Amino acid sequence: MKKYISMLLILVMIFSLSACTPKTKEPVETEEPKNEDVIVEPTPKTDEKEVTLYFVNKEYIETGDEKLEKLIAEKRLVKYGDTSIEEAVVRELIKGPEKKELSTEIPSSAKLINVEVADGTAFVNFAQEGLYGGSMQEIFTIMQITHTLHELGIEKTQFLIDGNKAETLMGHIGILEPFEGGFEMYNDV
Repeated sequence: MKKYISMLLILVMIFSLSACTPKTKEPVETEEPKNEDVIVEPTPKTDEKEVTLYFVNKEYIETGDEKLEKLIAEKRLVKYGDTSIEEAVVRELIKGPEKKELSTEIPSSAKLINVEVADGTAFVNFAQEGLYGGSMQEIFTIMQITHTLHELGIEKTQFLIDGNKAETLMGHIGILEPFEGGFEMYNDV
């Protein structure tokens, strides 16, 4: 009988020791909060609009013949989504024309920061870095942008350098005040 009692005591000790030892915690699975209201589209929304872009007539640049048109319109379907249509068309002007008889005089080194529109005025903001050229290039840059934006219904175009008003775009033409309409003032380039 002593044998059974000692066995029983040993079993009780084993059970009590196992009950006193800390259990290792199993990882608790937590669910990520589900936001069922958010729908992620596989492709971002892109709007498109046919616009008229103005590019420089290469023949005029090469010959200087005053009988030729200086700017020629080119219709293009412009896609935009996260940016405004105004910014998208200025970026298209920088890319250049599709027709080989046209060119863009906006320097390829120019960096457009953004284009914002408020009260009928487009604020075209370029970085100073990479913005250089002769007077003819500066005039045509202004003409291309103002004519194109005017086609979109923009009344005035104010050029900014690094977010601020500046005296000139490339050192030749004053840009402190906004240009109205399509910049006809320098049509006698």
